[in-house]
Amino acid sequence: MADNTPIKRETWGYVIWGLVGAVIAVFEIWSLTGKPPFPSISATIGELEKEWSGTKAIVVALIVAALVQVATFPPLRDDFTERTAGLRRTPNGRLTKAEDGMAEEIIGAGAYTAGATAVVAVATILTWQGNAPKHVVGEVLYGGIALFLLLIPNLLAYFTKRDIPFPTLFRTVHNLEGRWHPAVLIIWPALAVLAVHLVAYPWP
Repeated sequence: MADNTPIKRETWGYVIWGLVGAVIAVFEIWSLTGKPPFPSISATIGELEKEWSGTKAIVVALIVAALVQVATFPPLRDDFTERTAGLRRTPNGRLTKAEDGMAEEIIGAGAYTAGATAVVAVATILTWQGNAPKHVVGEVLYGGIALFLLLIPNLLAYFTKRDIPFPTLFRTVHNLEGRWHPAVLIIWPALAVLAVHLVAYPWP
């Protein structure tokens, strides 16, 4: 049964994005003081940039594209009919062509999260145990997170008018701000620092 009540959506947003934030933060901090078994996201990007200089351009392009998308389609606004042919946001904050933004919710957030976590965890551990280079382990880990939490949910909502009932990061931060305003004073600066770190790795 889909977790389609507002409070369930909001709760799953905290759980899912909180776990992602914890994974990223733990390995970023651990890498400053020791040698974690898995690389940080910045170290993974840094290794990719060493292998192919175009990686930095892609990272910058993705960050710019995200900012443009936010400016063009503000995450907290639901209706963009005057700019597009009926483009709206789902209750979870994803762009969709579904009428009134009511994309069909096709799976429970709990089931989706459990399945995605299992796939990413197994793939990461198998890659690690296979003695793959450390940055390859990072690519599997962070690539899997991006695939299941960003790419698949957004493509489903936009192209198939179906949604997975957990909110986007922007919608989750907005929900948290409504409950505890100082949260944005911590989260947005942290994300900005991470973005700069990814672009300018290994500085700062």
